[in-house]
This record gives sequence, structure tokens and C-alpha cells, in this order.
Amino acid sequence: MTMTRRTALALGASTLLAGRTSWAQGKPELVIGELHPVTGPASFYGLVMSRTLQLLAQQATAAGGLEIGGQSYTVRVETGDDQAQATVGVAALRKLTSSNVRFIIGPLSSAVAPAIKPVIDSNRNIVQVIDGSIADGVVNGRNSFRTQANADTYNNAVIAHLKAKGVTSAAVMSDRGHQGFMMSAPRMVKAMNEAGIKVVAEEFFKIGDTDFSAQLTKMKGLQPAALVLRGYPGEGALITKQSQQLGLGAQVVWEMGAPPATVLRNIPAEQMQGVVNCTPLMTEDYIRLQVPNAVKFANAYRERFNELPSENAAFTHDSFWVLVAAMRKAGGTDPQKVTDVMRALKVSEVPSLIVQYTPYADGLLFQDGQANPPAAAQEWRGESWQAMDGARVAITTSQN
Repeated sequence: MTMTRRTALALGASTLLAGRTSWAQGKPELVIGELHPVTGPASFYGLVMSRTLQLLAQQATAAGGLEIGGQSYTVRVETGDDQAQATVGVAALRKLTSSNVRFIIGPLSSAVAPAIKPVIDSNRNIVQVIDGSIADGVVNGRNSFRTQANADTYNNAVIAHLKAKGVTSAAVMSDRGHQGFMMSAPRMVKAMNEAGIKVVAEEFFKIGDTDFSAQLTKMKGLQPAALVLRGYPGEGALITKQSQQLGLGAQVVWEMGAPPATVLRNIPAEQMQGVVNCTPLMTEDYIRLQVPNAVKFANAYRERFNELPSENAAFTHDSFWVLVAAMRKAGGTDPQKVTDVMRALKVSEVPSLIVQYTPYADGLLFQDGQANPPAAAQEWRGESWQAMDGARVAITTSQN
């Protein structure tokens, strides 16, 4: 059937309201914006997240497009490189929205998320799904949502592990620039003390620091049973190495996304043995546990990029499919209709999920915009993180 000029104009007007739409191969194009650090010091996180979206868009288009509301859409990703910097992130978001991009996945950075929040909150024609930042107060449950955990998920995993091991004292070191950890630090320290884990020292550092002897020497005199490190793996590895050189003698517990390749650039594997990391389950965990959607994604990613996906890629993958599921249930790509659906979306209604989210009441995926991914403690053995003995994951989503 030949599309009439009137039909084309009507479709163009309706899809324009949903975001920038062009026509490719006779089909409307759905543009997904992303905010990730594809350059800069956090690019080891951001690049895999960006590649994940590029892969999913290519797969959808190659399969004939995404079927949404009776139309088949080709998919394209428009990248905003926020470099994990607040001002750069705001500028990147404004560039995306000025191009009429209405669906945003990201950011990763807990510096960027609070900075762009006023822009997101003031524009109900933007739909945001955060796949990385764990900062407090960055989702509103109206038009911004988060598939990644919040900081308390990380903190509670640390406390649960320390309690299980009978640890009664700890020193805590946090990255001053990591707003998710800094915002939640008072709550964590209070919860640790209430759990019978006395916090004997609280010290700080910043990304790019290389000498931690002053903080560690102070801690050594206090003899904590555990040293909790909260931040990024470059500094985490250096602090771990220097704590051993100073003879601190504490159990080292990380609280950070830490791809093994990044860790091993900063510390030999033998010095990582026995270090514990308490985080939400990440991409590698779901691959190792043979979750079907994770294995399927890993195979496609390795074929395309000649390496396995890591860390936050599963959250990026799921953010894409959450948006698609909401669009399909809404019957189109109108942002406000999509957000109405997302507030009531059930875990069971997104069959492509990798992360095995714990449903809220009535099976909901989000509560006040926040999803509920599981967390666990992992131990470094050999060349990578390994599940603690007896660890299991409950399959909470259907696998397609």
C-alpha cells in the first residue's frame, strides 16, 4: 500500500511529539539518547554501556525493527559523552533534548545525575532510566527511573557480610567525589555502629590520588578488623596494595564496581587474594550463573566487540528493554503515556531482563522510580571475583 502525503504528515506529527523521528527504509526511527562517559577516567565503565546500547539498536534494526503500537521502528542511539563531569553532563543532556531526543538512558556518574535532575524534573516530555548512578534523590518516579541499585543496596551488602563474619570494628575510606557514597556515608556509619560494627575511623580520598599512607598509618594505630573502601577500582587497588605494605592487617572489603581487567592494571592478582567486594550482582555474575538472557547477550556482545560485557552493561541492557516494554504496553512512543505505564510495570512484563530484580508489591518493577536488584558479597580468587561459597540467584523473570 502506498503511503499518502496526508498519512505521512499525520504520522510525522504524532511521532514528533514522542521525540526526534526520521524515516529510514520506509520506517520511523526511534532515537534513544544516552549519557555515559565514553572518554575520560571513567570510560572503562561508560564505553561498555555505550556499546551495549549500540549493539541492541543494531540488533533491533537488523531484525526488521521494533514493533511498537502497530508500527515497526528502526533504532538509533545518540550519545552524550558526559565524561563523568557535572557541567559536561548538563551540556550533553541539553544537546540531546535540543535535538528532540526524549528517551534518555543514563547517567553512570553520581556527579552527573544530581546536576541534570532539575532539567529532567522540569520536562515531562523526557523519560529517563538511570543505569549507573547510585546517588540519593535522583529519581522522581514520575519521568525518571533507575534500574541500577541505590547506595544503600551497596552499604547493606557490606554490613551483612561483616556481621556474618563476626567483624566488630572497621575503618571506612570513601571517595569524596562519589556523591552516591558521600551522600549515604552518614547512614552507613550509623547503621554499622547499630549493627555492632564500631567505625573507628572515617577517611577520604579523591579519584586520581596515589598516596594513601597518611590515612592508612592513622588507621593502623586503631587496629580495625576490616577496612571498607568505597569508590573506584583504580584507587581501591592502590589502597589495598599500600595497606598490605604498611602491615595494616585488616580484612579489605570493597564497595565498588570493579572490572577485573581494571583492577589488575593497578595491583598484581596475588595481592588481591581474599579481598571481598559487596555490590549488586553485575553482568559477569549473571553470565557465570548461566542466566539465559545474560548468556545470549554475552555471546552477541563478544561476537560484535571481541570481548565479554562487564559491570553495568546488564543494567544498560535492561534499561533499554524496560523502555521498549513500556512503549509497547503504552501502544506508542508518547513520553507521558510511556511514563504512566512504567510506574505500573511489572517485572514479569519485561521478558528480556538480565538482572533478577526482586519485585515490589503486586510484582512491580519500580517503587518511587527505584528498581530492586539483588546484591551479594564476592571474593577475589585467582584472576577475578568469584561468588562466595553457597551463593545462588533466584530467577525472578521469564527468559526469552
